[in-house]
Amino acid sequence: MAQILILDDEIPLLQSLSLELGRGGHRCLPAETGAEALRIIKNESIDMAILDVQLPDIDGLEVLRSLRAELPEVPVLMVTAFASVDSAVEAMKEGALDYLEKPLDLEELNLVVERELENAEMRRLVDAHERVSALTERKTIVGECEPIKRVLEVVEQLSKIPIEKAAELPTILLGGETGVGKDLLARYIHEKGSLSRFPFLQVNCSGLPKDLIESELFGHEKGSFTGASQQKQGLFEVAAGGTIFLDEIGDMPLEMQTKLLNVLETKKVRRVGGTREYSADVRIIAATNQNLEQASRDGTFRSDLYYRLKVVSIILPALRERGRDLDLLIDHFVAIHGKKYRKESLSIPDEVRTELRQYGWPGNVRELAHTVARMVLISNQETLASPSLDLQDAAGGSAAPPPMTPDKISFDFENGSCTLAEVETRLLEQALDFTGGNVSEVARLLGLTRGALRHRLDKRGL
Repeated sequence: MAQILILDDEIPLLQSLSLELGRGGHRCLPAETGAEALRIIKNESIDMAILDVQLPDIDGLEVLRSLRAELPEVPVLMVTAFASVDSAVEAMKEGALDYLEKPLDLEELNLVVERELENAEMRRLVDAHERVSALTERKTIVGECEPIKRVLEVVEQLSKIPIEKAAELPTILLGGETGVGKDLLARYIHEKGSLSRFPFLQVNCSGLPKDLIESELFGHEKGSFTGASQQKQGLFEVAAGGTIFLDEIGDMPLEMQTKLLNVLETKKVRRVGGTREYSADVRIIAATNQNLEQASRDGTFRSDLYYRLKVVSIILPALRERGRDLDLLIDHFVAIHGKKYRKESLSIPDEVRTELRQYGWPGNVRELAHTVARMVLISNQETLASPSLDLQDAAGGSAAPPPMTPDKISFDFENGSCTLAEVETRLLEQALDFTGGNVSEVARLLGLTRGALRHRLDKRGL
């Protein structure tokens, strides 16, 4: 169902068009004057407009210009009883898609309306694909251990579910430690299934400010809050037919959890400040490194949302539990970064591979990928360099002195300045490096709220 603005000063024709298009399942917004049409454009969500050229107050072309400025994606048809080449050319220049003469052939009008609505939907999907092209790059899962094989078997079963709409697919909850590759698995699930030609959008629930997350997910109408100078589609609209990946779902505020639950149950979304409901035809994949079952018992995560999300639950194993997969991943990342940095003939010395095997990899696959990238960068053209990291040996030994605890830290003020800003910057940098850039984990390690941490990161330019 589309919402269509119809502007004409002939009341019988206005009523006739509203009735005819209403039979096709559309909701019509009739306007007898240009001023009334401008008010509708400002206050309503419009999917299409049919504008008369000759009006008693302002010219229909002026309304067309205002509509193009406010809602450039909305298709517009112009109609008039005084057709001329000049007015038709002018309307096309201003962005009208077609030009019809009165008296209107209602059958022809219906065909044109349906055609342009379909074309507008195709343009929206193309735009959405362009916006997320970086996220939809085809990737693969590297691994042969039994836990990974079981994960891939589940993904294979999911890819064969026959559906007509994305929202018919079950929600999926991905679990596992930070850095195990939950985001990669979510993209793999999307690419493997029937939704691969539609958008994949990733949302970091801990990275969005609390007061903006609703607008980001559901969109907003112009003027709905301070700073909302234009109407904006939410990600649930942009990703129509595809997948939304809600990363760090455990950090979503309780108020938003309630609204997300309502969307999952009704398959409808409403923009902030709006009255119209839109179809939420998307498949939801969520991920967390938290224990949501415990969080639901503690009251920090809604239990009904938790059970709604984990229709299918997949836990990714930590890298230390994947055995020989470590060697496969080392070779995989050396090949990727060797090609990227034009060092494709790098060999891996046995002692370097042993050094990588002996480390415990608390940051999992993400830490391994960053480490190998750094090793490739500092390598010559033939041999992969040693990681040269002060990392604790997986067997319990250490390649370097243990890290300093807060009660053992001391500062040498006699040999130079040691400002609080320098210390804080260094602490934040090390915490970010340790967690692979996971803001929620950094906040936990440093005993800060996410908002306080974001403030400090911005202040230090990190």
